Amino acid sequence: MTTTTTDPGPTGARFAQTGAARKVAAGASALFGVALFMTVASIDVPHRATDAELVHWWEQSGNRIAGIVSGLSAISAAVLIAVVLNYLGRLKATERAPHWMAFARSMGAAVTAVWLVTGAARATISRLVDVIDEPLPGVDVLRFATALNYALLGLAGMGALGLVILAVSVVVLRTGALGRWVGRVGIGCAVVVIGATLAQVGAYVTLVAIAWAFCLAVAIWRAPED
Repeated sequence: MTTTTTDPGPTGARFAQTGAARKVAAGASALFGVALFMTVASIDVPHRATDAELVHWWEQSGNRIAGIVSGLSAISAAVLIAVVLNYLGRLKATERAPHWMAFARSMGAAVTAVWLVTGAARATISRLVDVIDEPLPGVDVLRFATALNYALLGLAGMGALGLVILAVSVVVLRTGALGRWVGRVGIGCAVVVIGATLAQVGAYVTLVAIAWAFCLAVAIWRAPED
């Protein structure tokens, strides 16, 4: 009696690998949303504070630790968005919209770069005082660091992210790579994020970008094998 062994072969291995990659990408998109939230929620430098109030705020070790957490969260967001876009770029369906996918990946590279710088900027004061053991900078430096952080996040960071959301959404709608519903949701989110960025209030619509990230995670998780 001859026993026949079924070999999954390269096709089976490819499908297994694709399924694993899909789950990793979905998880990365969800974690990207969490990282965005932690970036803005971890630290809240007081607005319109007097010089004494601002210096006192930074003198609190807990606030400086929050700066480190915010910075690490921004760096995590930079890495996670790259994982998501690399996955989308490898889908066969997205090959039908090469120019938009290339634009999405180039803007994704910009997001990664800006959010890496944002992470470093948000952790600068904390690292200077608590790691390098330098004295707390003067109030002018503290105000500049705060302004730089808000500009990186609310202007450059959210602007580039809005373009990523737009490009990915167009790719989805043109190719059907994921559920078209997420493409429609993404177009709406992109309009809000880009509009808010142009109005100089990009940081205030971070929750919109977070909602898109979670929607994208669901769409990737539910997508059929490519």
